[in-house]
Amino acid sequence: MAAIDPRLEKLAQLALEEVEGNILPFWKKHAIDEKYGGFIGASADDGSPVEGAPKCLILNARLVWSYASAYRVLGKPEYLELAKRAYDYFIGHFLDPEYGGAYYMVDHTGKPQQDHKMVYGNAFAIYGLAEYYRATGDEGALRRAIEIFELLEKHAFDPINLGYYEMFTRDWQRVERQSPHRRIDMTKTMNTHLHMIEAYTCLLRVWRNERIENKVREHLNVMLNKVTNEEIGHFTMFFDAQWNGTSSDVSYGHDIEGTWLMMETCEVLGWHEAEKEAAPVCLKMARACLDESIDADGAMLYEYKPDTNEMLRQRSWWVQSEAVTGFLNAWQMGGGEEFMQAALRSFAYIREHIVDHANGEWFAMLDEHNAPMSSSDTKIGGWKAPYHNSRMCFELIERARKAKGE
Repeated sequence: MAAIDPRLEKLAQLALEEVEGNILPFWKKHAIDEKYGGFIGASADDGSPVEGAPKCLILNARLVWSYASAYRVLGKPEYLELAKRAYDYFIGHFLDPEYGGAYYMVDHTGKPQQDHKMVYGNAFAIYGLAEYYRATGDEGALRRAIEIFELLEKHAFDPINLGYYEMFTRDWQRVERQSPHRRIDMTKTMNTHLHMIEAYTCLLRVWRNERIENKVREHLNVMLNKVTNEEIGHFTMFFDAQWNGTSSDVSYGHDIEGTWLMMETCEVLGWHEAEKEAAPVCLKMARACLDESIDADGAMLYEYKPDTNEMLRQRSWWVQSEAVTGFLNAWQMGGGEEFMQAALRSFAYIREHIVDHANGEWFAMLDEHNAPMSSSDTKIGGWKAPYHNSRMCFELIERARKAKGE
């Protein structure tokens, strides 16, 4: 057994205690929908269900991923049981039997409510299905993941400028993405492309062939050369069809998440030229996040708007999760001791402020004084799942195992 830095070993132990002692038990206790199947659509901070809440593709695909990953990493039968519950509900209610792909929303009884095809959400469908196959060997999950991959390549891929469009009708006719908050061109977005690279990388792990390898390489190059603004060490968030940036806003959580996801892609590809190209970019981004976004108490702040010099100082649960993984990854890449210290501080901040020690799980958002903020996604919601925080824990556990040669 190889020697391991005791700080990494401690982080892994704390992560194991958190995911098995808090995160996963909360979801098992509060999220199961005994009446209509699967999992409830939303809850209050104390875990009580929001009656009649619809069920979102994002939440349900992430539940498939989270429990499948829990079973793969921790090996306990209860996680396999919950992974199967999430998987069975997902394929039974979210997958479109006529046009393929996944609906965005079903109602609380499981009937389609919003049947459009969101590329971001379908990327998570691939991510969850591929991980389910990785954990269980279920051939049906792999087949369904490949079917959605082929649909995205057929309908969403831009063969001229590369990258992927955002939104489609049920029968895969492209529509412009509308945002009530931003009056800018959002034909292509960083967020969709970031989560497509994690989905395609996971699919590559279990479906190794020249076609998917070439698509993952192509997508990594898009992330490095179009989505990333290497000059300033940040992602650009929004683009027109030709990859002209339409916003200067900086999202620190996405930046730090992207640093380790792109390096994971390089590792899975086994493509050393890409690693040499990606590593300097990812370390520069991690450095920019460390220098610009960490508050005095160790929290990573939310966003920065250069046009108005406005820093959004709220503290999101998922941003803190990605800070731990991203800074640890930068340290493992040889970025320097300061990155390990940042990972330790981020985890300490989570344990002190983000974890809800009274009701369980994590608060969705805190203000700059570390007071919980009201949110439509409190503990369980369309975009609030045991995905970012459980994945942080699984990453720490697996990285420690790898460091020990297990």
